[in-house]
This record gives sequence, C-alpha cells and structure tokens, in this order.
Amino acid sequence: MIGPRWRKVLSDLRANKARTTLVVLSIAVGVFAIGMVGGSNVMMADSLHVAYRATNPASATIYTADPFGDDMLEAIARMRAVADAEGRRALNVRYQSRPGQWRSLQLVALADYGRIKVNKVWPAGGTWPPPDRAVLMERSSQGIGARAGDTLLIELPDGRRRGLPVAGAVHDIGQFAGAFSNMLYGYVTLDTLEWLGEPHAYNQVLFTVAEGTEDKAHIERVARAVRDKIEKSGNAVVMTYIPDPFEHWSEDVGRAMFLILTVLGAMSLALSGFLVVNTITALMTAQVRQVGIMKAVGARSPQILGMYLAGVAGFGALALLVGIPLGVVGARAFAGFTAGMLNYDVGGYRLPPAILLQQLAAGLLIPVLAALYPIVRGTRISVREALTAYGLSGGRGGRLDRLLERVRGVSRPLLLSLRNTFRRKGRLAITLTTLTLAGAIFIGVLSVRDSLLATLDDSFRYWKYDVQVEFSRAYRASHLERSALRVPGAVAAESWMMRSARRLRPSGTEGNTIFVVGPPPATELLDPIVLAGRWLLPDDANALVINTDVQRQEAGLHVGEEVVLKFGRRATRWRIVGLVRGIFSGPIAYASYPYLSELVRDAGLGERVLVVTEQHDMVYTGEVARALEAEFRRLGLRITSVQTTPDLRRSIVGMMNVLVVFLLIMAALLAVVGGLGLAGTMSINVLERTREIGVLRAVGAADSAVILIVLVEGILIGLLSWIAGAVLGYPFGAALSAGVGQSMFSAPLTFRFSVGGMVLWLVLVILLAGGASVLPAWNASRLTVRDVLSYE
Repeated sequence: MIGPRWRKVLSDLRANKARTTLVVLSIAVGVFAIGMVGGSNVMMADSLHVAYRATNPASATIYTADPFGDDMLEAIARMRAVADAEGRRALNVRYQSRPGQWRSLQLVALADYGRIKVNKVWPAGGTWPPPDRAVLMERSSQGIGARAGDTLLIELPDGRRRGLPVAGAVHDIGQFAGAFSNMLYGYVTLDTLEWLGEPHAYNQVLFTVAEGTEDKAHIERVARAVRDKIEKSGNAVVMTYIPDPFEHWSEDVGRAMFLILTVLGAMSLALSGFLVVNTITALMTAQVRQVGIMKAVGARSPQILGMYLAGVAGFGALALLVGIPLGVVGARAFAGFTAGMLNYDVGGYRLPPAILLQQLAAGLLIPVLAALYPIVRGTRISVREALTAYGLSGGRGGRLDRLLERVRGVSRPLLLSLRNTFRRKGRLAITLTTLTLAGAIFIGVLSVRDSLLATLDDSFRYWKYDVQVEFSRAYRASHLERSALRVPGAVAAESWMMRSARRLRPSGTEGNTIFVVGPPPATELLDPIVLAGRWLLPDDANALVINTDVQRQEAGLHVGEEVVLKFGRRATRWRIVGLVRGIFSGPIAYASYPYLSELVRDAGLGERVLVVTEQHDMVYTGEVARALEAEFRRLGLRITSVQTTPDLRRSIVGMMNVLVVFLLIMAALLAVVGGLGLAGTMSINVLERTREIGVLRAVGAADSAVILIVLVEGILIGLLSWIAGAVLGYPFGAALSAGVGQSMFSAPLTFRFSVGGMVLWLVLVILLAGGASVLPAWNASRLTVRDVLSYE
C-alpha cells in the first residue's frame, strides 16, 4: 500500500498538469540536447570511419605533368615500402548545365573497375562498370543536373564538344561532395578518354604504404621515394597530396560543427537547470501552508525533503521518457542530414552507454541537485511562518520596491505590473538568466553566421578581379593581357604565374604541395588580409608570404623564418616576410613575379590571366567570361578553366550554408527553451497571486485589466532579458566565431555582431513573452471571488 507521503508526490505530479508539463519539457530539453549531440557525433564518427577505411584510402597521391604508362605504375607497385599502387587519369572539362551556362566537370578514368585497389568507389545505380563512351556521375552530383539517362554536352580543353551519356552513378566517399565543391565528378574508362582525344595513360598515382600506415612522417619518406622514381624518368611532379592518415576531408567541417553542438548542448542543459530551480522554488512557495501543516502533525524536515526530492526525481523520470526517444530521433535526423551533405551514409543507430549515462544524469541527478537548495530552504520554514503566509505580499520592500512606489503618471494596472515584476526578485533573476542566456546564444550564433559571411566578403575583397582564365600551358604574359583587354567589358588584366613546390624540412622529409603564386610587383588585383609581417615589396627577391593554410599544413612556420622549397628537384631558400588569411584557397604562398619567373626559367610567361570587368554582377561577368573564352579560343590558346568571382562566391556560400542552416536550427531550439522558462514563470506567478487576483476582482477589476496586468508583466520580463541578452551576445558571439574560425581556417573569423539577430530576438522575445503570458492571463481573468476564497 502506498504511504501518504508518496500519495502526495503522485498527487503533486497529477494535480497541476500545466506545471508538470513545463517542468518535464524543461528537463527533457537538456536530455534531448545530450542525446542529439552525443548520439549524432558517435553515429557520424563511426560510420565515416568504417566507410572511409573500407575504401582503402590512399596514403598519398602524386600528380604528374605528363602521362605515364603501366611500366611506371608496376615499378612503383614493386617498391618494398608500397603495399598497393593504382593509376588514374583526370581530365578537367566543362559541361553545359543549361543553354549558355557551363560548369566544371572532372572526368576520372580507371583501368579496371572490377579490381580497384586504392580509393575504392562503389556502384550507386545504373550500369556498372561504366560503358565505353558513357559516364557514371559521382552520386553527390546527381542533384545538380546530371542524372542517369541524360546526355551531357561536354567541352574539351581544346574547344571540341562531345555528347556523353550518363549511364548511372558511383559513390566515391573520398571525393569532395557536390555541395562543397564547384567541381562535379564523373567516372569513365580509359578507352572513353582515348575516344575524347586523350592518351591511354595515367597522370595520377595513388598508393598505400606497406607499414607505418598511420605514421605520416614515414608516408612522407615513401612519397619522396616515389616522386624521385617518377622524376628520374623525366616526368615532372605537379603536386603531392598526403592527407592525415585515414582522415576524411570533412574532418575540419565536422570539428567546427561539433564545437558549436557541444557548446549549445551544454548551454541547453544549463538553461534546463535554471528552469528546474525556478519551478521548484515556485512550487515550494505555493505549498508553504502544506509544509506547515505536515510539520504540525509531526513530519520531520528530512522526511519532507525526501518527499519533494522524490517529486523532482519523478519529473526527471518523465522527462527521460520524453527526452531519450527524442534524442535518438534527433541524432538520426541530424546525422543523416549532415552525412548526406558530406557524401557518406550513416549506419544503424546504437545508444552508446556513455551517452545514456549522461542523459540519466541530466534527467535525474542535475534536476535533484538544482532543486536541493529551494527544497531545503522551503522545508526549514517554521509552522507559524507557514500558516501565516497568505500570498498577498512579496515580503519586505527593498530599495527597488520603494523606488517603484514613487512612480507617478502611469495607470494602476501598469503600476501593478511593474511592482509584480520585481516582487519575487530571486525568481525574476532566474527567469531573466534563462531568457538572457537563450537570447545571448541566439544572437551569438547569428553573429557566427554574419561573421562567416563577413569573412567571405573579406576574402573576395582580397581577390579584386572578376574573371580568371586558366590555360593548360604558359603563354607570353603581355600577349594574354593585351588579348584580354580587346574584349568589350574588360577594363584591366594581369597575367600571373603559379608553380607547385614542396617544403624541404630540416629533418630531410618533404611536405605536401604548396602553390607558389607570382603576381606582378604592383598588382592591383590583390588586397590581402595581412595577419602578421608585411606584404611583398617591388624589389623583393626571395621573400615569401604564406597563408594560414600553409601554416596549418607545415606547423612551426612563422614570419621571419627561412624555409626551403623544392621546385621539382631543385631546392631554393626563401625568407617568410608575411602571413595572410586563407579562405577555401588551400596552401598558397606569394612571391614576386620577376624573381619567381626567373627562378623557374619561365621569365615573361604566365598560365592564367585575371580580368576586371566594368560591372561586377553575376550576369555581366558571365557574359564577359564567355567573350574572353571565345577570344582566346580564336587565338588557338588551350583553356583549362574559366571562372567568375560571383560564381565562386556562390559556391562557397553554398558550403557555408550547411553550417548556417544548422546554426539557425539550434538558435530556434534555444528560443523555444527560453519561451518554456517564461511560460513556467508566468503560470507560477498567476498561481501565487490567486488570492491577490481575487481581491482585485472583489473591488471591481474588469477581465481586461487582469489580463493586461499579466501580459505587461511578461513582456516587461522579456524586454529586460533582451537588453541583457544583447549585451552578453557580443562576447559570446565573438568567442564562438573565434573557435569556429580556428577550427575551419586556422584563424579567427572577421567578427560581425549580428544587429539583425538582435532585432529578430527582440521580435521573438516579445512574441514569446506574449504567447507565454496569454494562457496564464486568460486563466487569471476567469477566476471568481468564490474560487480564490477557497484557494489553498
């Protein structure tokens, strides 16, 4: 048989369903946040790890200037340090996405799709392997205008055009997803490339090492030996790519996303703790007389304490029943959405024991700890104090109360709302803290969004050209510039040089490829964001400016240090004079064009031309780009790619939107948490003032006056929290922006405080305050004098 204390616990849970629902939801939010954050992190990490390793990812990839055949590939495969080696050929073409618009497409050719050894790809629909004179599109490209049954009109580097049927799709988890790249990928046979006029040979070698598969230094030594073998054959190495062993390309994006997830999950948990404190404090206040009666009939404080703590544990248990399943659903949904954007699949969900323990702690332990102080305080009240509490006074008036008594010139309902707002200062402080934190986080995450876009804008002010045309070989720089300026709409042109190099470290190992760009000494098409040191001077010789991607790739490089770069087999010594920010550009170093061109024995040549147009919008730059392409084709120059800055910006914005959408979802969730807190406070305030409202009704207060008192009080609390949230949102947004910038770009973002987010939160907090107060206000207006006289 259930004892009287536990019957009271169950009665309290059932008696006020609105209060129970608010408490359960507030705790469930924290449980849900932990389940979604931790569960999705585990799902994505496990799925990505298993799927990526199943492809036998390349330890390194070496790109050559000239094609090579099976003899070279077999010689590399026979090296003792090499486990598997595979050749591929990549050809950059363009395809017509719609009349007059072209997009970049890389055709990847393999010799035998039935025996792929390294960076395995899998069929994802349609014909397998790809038929001759047809293409299989990487599956992340299918939603961007290239589906099975279509025929792609492709344009080769020499200007010839061919129709290439799409026979199906493949899944290449190691390839950049379509949402994160301006390049689409298609897979063909070597015979198909030969039909397109390309050699039946390779220009890439992918290999895995036989031992030390997770030792990057060992992989670099093996890559150097493979490079030497290729270069001794007379073929130049264009680029060497050595990723962190078994690390997928999306790791940086994932780290940034889960940094935000972890921070916001912790903040959600903190908010739910404040809501519990607020609600339990109000519950103890409402049951003061009941505590007094229990003490009067012999109940001891520890017994009462245990009873109320059991009630809190009951709230927590109900919250776990809601929060754990929702956490599972949220984790699956978020992991599936994110994995789809990053081009891999998530496996079945399992609830890790560590995550379950954290959820149990959030649902049971944290609420009990949060409620301990108000319960202990409430149970220490004496019988006399408890039985003389009528709920008509907020206690002794302080300085603020005395100040409010002097307010003149406002209506009585408004004055009563002002006094009621500050009556329970402890509860007001907790409510304001909850809403303030929600507002600060909301404004802060929108500040991260604005900072991402500001950083992107800075990077495009960094590049002050509108069209870039890249050629398959170097041409006379002055000829490229004169030809470009003959095109209507082109107002300025510069020819730049770019060469690939590798750092020769003091240990004797070589790093990944660094692209060394040589702009003219007095270039007007580059306005770099210098983070340390200086930019290049016209008379600089071996001076080098590196970007943050180089610094991330080659840890320990700083302004003032010497660095040895190898161009092919030739080692050269440079002095780092500056550090600039890199944004989605990869590891780039800048050197003076005259010095670089003499060094690589291509003085006066360039393989790209950068053009400024009269107008800078997407339509106009696109028209000029097509005219430039036609002019260079007419001159017989081999074009590799034509890219406009507006198109590039749109592509990068698409990448950032993945993170931005996620930020907005989390911000909306936190707004809901803040609204729950205010709704609980207003419901409790009305409950406590039942007798007071009865007195107002007895002296003739109209329904509208009672409703107005409650509504104004709620909106006033919302406005006070908005002011505090806007102030706190600045440092929170700055700190979060710095963390995201370091995770993604190895440099803080250009911080922009979101004024729009602050205004949006003002609108939302007024709506939340109004909405949270409507039901309590309506309930208050329906109370009769008889109801309040019988209220306990």
